[in-house]
Amino acid sequence: MQEKIMLYLVATPIGNLGDISSRALEILENCDVVACEDTRQTGKLLHHFEIKKKMISYHEHNKVSRGTELIALAKEGKVIALVSDAGCPGISDPGEELVKEFYEQGLTVSVIPGPSAVISALMISGLPTDQFAFYGFLPTDNKNRKNELKKLAIEEKTIVLYEAPHRLLKTLNYLAKYIEEDREISIVREITKIYEEVIRGTLKNMIDNYESKTPKGEFVIIIKGGISTVSDINNDIPVDIRYQQLLDQNYSRKDAMRIIAKEKSMSRRDVYSIINK
Repeated sequence: MQEKIMLYLVATPIGNLGDISSRALEILENCDVVACEDTRQTGKLLHHFEIKKKMISYHEHNKVSRGTELIALAKEGKVIALVSDAGCPGISDPGEELVKEFYEQGLTVSVIPGPSAVISALMISGLPTDQFAFYGFLPTDNKNRKNELKKLAIEEKTIVLYEAPHRLLKTLNYLAKYIEEDREISIVREITKIYEEVIRGTLKNMIDNYESKTPKGEFVIIIKGGISTVSDINNDIPVDIRYQQLLDQNYSRKDAMRIIAKEKSMSRRDVYSIINK
C-alpha cells in the first residue's frame, strides 16, 4: 500500500492563470493547508479558482519556525501543499529546505509539475539547451557577487539568471566586467503574460538597450556559455606559476585550483599537492 503523501510541491502559473494544471487544482482543493510565500498573492490565485483553504506563510525570513510548524502538522496527518508566488516551489526559494526537513523526518513528498520560468525562458532563448547552469539571482553583497561572477566567467554551459527590473542594468554591467561584450545573450521578459518579450543580441547590445529605456517586468537572463578555458599556452605553464597568476587576477585559492585542474585535466587533489609541495 502506497504511503500517504504529506507534502505536495505544487507548481503555479508564472503569469497566465490558464497554465495551471487540473492536478494542481485538485491538490489545492483537497489539501489541509497551503504553505505559501505571500498569502495575499496565493489568496488571489485561490480566489480566482474559488478555492477556500487555510494558508500559512512560509518564506526566507520565517522558514525555521514555520518549517517546524508544518512538520508538526504533517505528523498530525495534515496534507500540505507548498506553492511559491509563481512557478515551481523549491527552485531558488526556501522550499528546498522544507523538502529536506520532511525527508529527514521520514515524511513523504511528491511533486505536481508545471510552469517554470527557468525552463520556459531557456526554451525560447534561441541559445543551446543541451546543458545549462542555473544561478538564480546574483548575490547583492559585493564579495559574494564577485565570486559568483568569476564562476560565470569560466562557465561553459548556457547560463540562466533571474533579475528584478530595478537591478537589471547594474547586473548587465557587472557581467561585462567578467564576460566578453560580444557574448550572445537573450533576455526574456514577462513570460506567458501579455507583454512577453524576447530580446536577443550581445551583452553590449543589452546594455545599450537598457541604458536608453527603463526595464519593466520580471526578467530571465540567458547567456551562451564561454569557450573552454583550456589552452596550449596555459598547459605549458607550471602549476605553481599558473596558480600565482590566477591569484594575482584576484581569483580565490579554491577557484584558482579549480581552473588549473580543468586546464590541465588533473584532479583538484593533485593540484593542491603540487601547490603545497
